[in-house]
Amino acid sequence: MDIKVVAVVILLSAYASAQPVKPTLYFFSDSKSFSATGRWVPSDSKEKAAYPSETQMNCDRASKTCVEATAEYYSGHPHVSLAYFAIAKWDAQQIVATSSDAICMVQTVVVSFSDKTISETHSIKKMNHEKEQACEAFGAGGTQIDVFVVKNSPRWKDDPFGESSTKY
Repeated sequence: MDIKVVAVVILLSAYASAQPVKPTLYFFSDSKSFSATGRWVPSDSKEKAAYPSETQMNCDRASKTCVEATAEYYSGHPHVSLAYFAIAKWDAQQIVATSSDAICMVQTVVVSFSDKTISETHSIKKMNHEKEQACEAFGAGGTQIDVFVVKNSPRWKDDPFGESSTKY
C-alpha cells in the first residue's frame, strides 16, 4: 500500500511539474495600493523608446501619492530618476494621478484595472509666450502619450529590451 501511495505522489508531482507555469504579470492592485513594473514606450508604434529602461510604479491610496522610479541606460552609464504624482481619482476602475513638477509639462498617469493598462500623457503647461518659447527650445511642446509595457506581458516577452518599434 505504501508503494502505491508513493507512486501516486510521484505521478502527481511529475504531472504538476510538466504543466506550463504562467509567468507573474507585474501588475498588482488591491483597495489600498497599486504597483507595476515595466517600461514606458511611445504610443506611436512607429517610434521607440530613446533608451533601454525599466520602471516601477507604486501608489498608496491613503497618502494619495504615486512614485515612479525609472532606471535607464545611456551614455555608457545607468541613470535613475524619480517622479512623484498626486492621485486625483481612485475608484474600482482606475487611478488618475498628475504631476506638474516639471517646468514646462504636466504629466497625467491613468491606470486601468480592468484591462491592466497604464498610459501617461505629457502636456504643455499654460504659460506666457516667453516661457513657452523657452520650453519649445528644449523640445517641450505639444502633447506626447506613452504606454506602459507591463513586465511579463505578451508585448514584453516579444520585445524584452524595448528595441522593436513596428510590431505594435
